[in-house]
Order: sequence, then C-alpha cells, then structure tokens
Amino acid sequence: MFFFVILLVCFIVFLLLTSFFNRKHKVLISFASALVVSMLLQVLEQFYLSSILVAAFLVYFIIGNISTFKSNQLKLSLAILFSTSIVTLVLSFTYFNQKIAPPDAEILRVMFIYYPLLIIFIACYAYMLLNLFNFKILQATNPLLYILNKVRAWRRMMYMFWIISRKGLAHLIQQDHAKLPYVIAEVLDSMGGVFVKFAQVLSTKKDMLPANYIQAFSSLHDQVKPLSPQELKAIIDTKIGNMDETYESFGMEPIAAASIGQVHLAKLKLAGEKVVVKILRPDVKQKMTVDLDILIQFVSWLSERSVKIKSLGLIQLAEGFKQNLIEETDFDIEALNTNLIRKAFEEHNIRIRVPEIYSEYSTKQILTMEYIEGTSFTRAVTSDVSERVMHAFLDQILVIGIFHADPHPGNLMLTVDGEVALIDFGSVGYLTDEERGGMLSFLMGYSSRDTKEMADGLTRVCEDGHLLDEKLIEQRLSRLLSEASFSPDPTSVMMKRMMSMITEMGMSLKPTIAGAFRAIITLDGTLSSVDDTYSLSATSQSYATYMDKGQVVKERLTKVKEQITDYIPKLLELPILKENKITIAREENHSLHDFMGTLTVGIFTVICMVVMLASFVVQGEAMRFLLAPLSISGFGVGMIILIVAVIKQLKPKV
Repeated sequence: MFFFVILLVCFIVFLLLTSFFNRKHKVLISFASALVVSMLLQVLEQFYLSSILVAAFLVYFIIGNISTFKSNQLKLSLAILFSTSIVTLVLSFTYFNQKIAPPDAEILRVMFIYYPLLIIFIACYAYMLLNLFNFKILQATNPLLYILNKVRAWRRMMYMFWIISRKGLAHLIQQDHAKLPYVIAEVLDSMGGVFVKFAQVLSTKKDMLPANYIQAFSSLHDQVKPLSPQELKAIIDTKIGNMDETYESFGMEPIAAASIGQVHLAKLKLAGEKVVVKILRPDVKQKMTVDLDILIQFVSWLSERSVKIKSLGLIQLAEGFKQNLIEETDFDIEALNTNLIRKAFEEHNIRIRVPEIYSEYSTKQILTMEYIEGTSFTRAVTSDVSERVMHAFLDQILVIGIFHADPHPGNLMLTVDGEVALIDFGSVGYLTDEERGGMLSFLMGYSSRDTKEMADGLTRVCEDGHLLDEKLIEQRLSRLLSEASFSPDPTSVMMKRMMSMITEMGMSLKPTIAGAFRAIITLDGTLSSVDDTYSLSATSQSYATYMDKGQVVKERLTKVKEQITDYIPKLLELPILKENKITIAREENHSLHDFMGTLTVGIFTVICMVVMLASFVVQGEAMRFLLAPLSISGFGVGMIILIVAVIKQLKPKV
C-alpha cells in the first residue's frame, strides 16, 4: 500500500513539473519517473537508507548555510551522506541491538545530542579529506556530465585506435615510410572536428614541419553541417532576446562555418548597423575538451614511437592548440581581447582598424561586432601596407604586451577605403614586462648584431633561462647570423633556424614567447604571399629606426624605479633577521595555503584527541561504540598528515 501511495504522489508531482516546463509525452515521463522514485524508496527502506537520507538532508541544511561550506556543494553533500550513513548504521547494529535496552534518558541524549554531533564532526572531517585528496570528479561542475564525457572519451579512443590499426600506422612509424604523413592526415580526417582543425593549423607551420607533412595536412578541410534556421532562432531567442525584435534582417546562410561555430551577417533593428554575428555550436565545449585530450594522447603516442616526429615538437603544438581553442569557445574572452587591443591601438596611434564589439548583443555563446567591408589578404598589397602591418604587430609584442596570435591571411583585411583591419581575436597572447624586456633585448641585439645582448634576451624568455649556458648560446647565434647573412631575407631565415636551434639545444621557450615567435613567422609568410617586395629584414630595420630607443630606455628606468619604490617599504616590514641574514617567506599564495591546510588538520587532530580521551572516561553510552574508534582513527590520520607537512616544510628548497 505504501508503495502505491508514493507512486501516486510522485506521479502527480512529476506531471505538474512536466506541464510547467512544457515537456512532450508528459504522462509517460511522469509515470516512468514516479515508478523509478517509488522503487528506489522501497529499496532504501530495506537498508535503513531512507532514514539516512532524511537525516543527511537535515544536517546538510544546517551546515550547508555556514559560509565556509557554501562552495563545493558536491563535496559537502558527499561528506554529509557518508557521515550520516556511518553513524546511523553503526548505531543501528550496535547500540540499539543490545540485549538490555538502555534507559530512556540515555536514548534521548544519544538521539538528540550525540547522533547529530557525530554526524557534523565526521562530515567536517570527511569534507576536509575530500579537499585534501582533490578527486577530479568532485572538481567538476556537473559530475554526471563528467562521467558521460569519460564514457565518450573511451569510445572515441577505441575508435581512433581502430583507425590506427586499420591504416597500419604503427607499422609505418617503425619504417619511417614516405606515406607516414599522409596516413597521419587520414587518421586526423577520420576523427573529424578538432583533429581536422589541428591538421589545418599544422599546414601553416612551414617553418617547423617538412614539406611532405605540410602537403599532407593542407588537403584536409573542416566540413561541418550548418545549424538549421530553427536551431539558430532558438539560440538567439534564449541568449539575446526575440530574434525578430533584435534584428531588422538576419542572413540564415552562414558566411563561414567551422566545427566550433559559424558566422552570419545581420542588421540591428535599433542601431540600424550592419553587424557580424558569431554563434557557438551547442555543447561544443564539452565535446571539444574530450577530443582535445585524445588529440594530445595521439600526438604523444606518435612522438614516443618516432624520434623524428618527436623532434617536430607536435606535443607542444597540440598543447598550445588546446589552450587557444578552449579560449575561442568563450566569446567573453574574445570580446575582452578585441576591446583591449582596439583601445591600445587608439592610445598608441596604430593605424589598424579593429571591429567594435556590441556588448549588449553579445554573450559567452554569441558575439556581435561591427561589420568591416573589404577583402582578406589574398590579393596583392603595397609595400606601405605590409610594412604598416608588421610595425603594428611588433608594437603589439614590444610595447603593448598583447598580440594577435594567429595573423593568417583570413584574419587580415584590406577595407574598401584602403585601410587595414585585423579581425578574430579568439587567440591572443599576453606578455609580462619581463617577457617583453627579453624580446626587446633580443630584437635590439639582432638589429645591432650584438650576439651577447641577443643571448641575454633569449635566456630571459626561456624556461629555466638562468640555468642555460649563455656563452654557448651566443656562439650558436653568431654562427646563425653568419649563415643567414647569405640569404635574400636574413631575418626570416634567422628566425626559422633559431627555432630549430632552440629545439636541438634542449631549450624551451616560455609558451607566450613561443606563440609570439610563431605569430611573427606566420605573419611573415602572410605578407610574403601578398607583397613580392616584402622583406622581414628591411621591415625590422625600418621598425628599429622608427622606434625611439631613448623613449624605450626611459620607460624601462621609470618602471624599475616604480618597482623599487613599491618593494622597499614591503622589504622593511617583512624580513626576519637571523645571524645578520634576511629570511623571507616563500611566495604568499603557496605559504598561505600550506599554513591554512596544516592549521586545519591540526585543529581536527586536537579535537580527535580530546574526544578520544573523553570516550575512555564516559562509559555506558554511545561514546564507547562510536567516539573511541572514530576519534582514534581520526587522530592517527591527522598525525600522519601533520608529520608529512612538517617534513615538507623542513625539506631543503632547491
């Protein structure tokens, strides 16, 4: 009878919910959902779990409102469910199963004092341990989606290895066969989506990859089915507002479509402006993240089996590709990048147009921007235009510190009135002052053929640069300068050979610096294809002449002065003098987190010890069944964590 009552109540509730949310097949969905819930409750009742769930909900309501626990709801709910289950089951099978029933007063104390206190105590401890171990599924915003993505990743991985075995890729790698790059291209093409996009990116890396790889990857095209008019309207109505009220006209046929999103032309109703609307495909970020992880595993698999492929640096390219592509799926980032560079161009009087962003018609999934009429850099341009573009790009790297990371021909436009425009800021690099200083030293050393300054600048932009042999780098750079001087375009040759030198010497550029060098080489290739007279060497020399070096030095000195003025008061406050030496704590973020973690574990360990001692004194109640074993185990775990923390603190820092 109880089962049918629950079934009826659940059916009515679900029917109301499906009607409210306007779902199809209301009766069928409601009945199926009610049946599942009723059966679940029936099963839980057999294992004392219905009472556990009720108690867990009440405790969650109590401590879930404490500000400390408001974040990470999944960890908190798991901790409470775990603690409620343990306490309820142990009490049920020990304390309440005694042959002689405890006095009523004792039962009341156990149920209304010890029981909730034990749940709260163990829940807090379990919550701390979950934070300490940091399981990935608990970090996910949607754990169910995390599990589904794992299943999809497994299926995609099996599919990829089936293609690899069918194409005989493993055998070709061992032979280093001439067909190898074409078979790799076939595997990427069969996987589709981001794999094809990665191949397209590789096809532009003429400075890094052999000609046969470039040829193989150039044949791949990202063929995707455009969103239907109904899907477009649903996305815009949900994210922006009623489509018919927002736009005077909207071109349903995309002017560009890719696996991430598509681009449409439209005209705003209120402003009357012609705009470009970029729309992100639904659920693309979750699917893309899975494929990007598989792509990196595939590239790593190739690199492990072939020294030649490993030397191409495909793993680093794949990791950079992943980071850039994830950023491209958040149009808030692209809007911010566009606005920052547009403002910087205006402040530095750089004569390159950047589209205006219409923020009131933009979200994370939809980006609305100014329509700039013109043609991409696929036809001939004058030397004045190519010089202006490269100067603007060097200004981005050396002066502004924000640069367009993908200046291929499609992202550069020549407008109808003869201006140059830069579009698509989904992939942008940010340079720190230190990185800009290193790049500036390198390029100024190159302009004056000072290999010492070039080596100094290069070590400053490399990972662990202070450990590198600067003299050896200086010698290699000197040889590269001599070799490049016999080329028609020494700077272009120098840049490309220097990237190879860095790989050969086992050096590693900082990610943003590697991106800056790759972007310079990409832009060099773009300008070379549209201007027969263009030369990176001549353009770099004209930029060095144009640049006010005195002003650059003055800016450097001013920045150093500001930093010293800022640091001295802090240094006077922080140092602890020991034996005439100044000892300063480690970086604030690490030391603070270590201290808070150790303090938290310490407090819980002390509580465990106090409760353990109390359990030895108090007899005859729930403490002898629960508090003693739980507090002993908690005290033991806490002491282990504290000992590890102390050893970590005492361990000499390299």
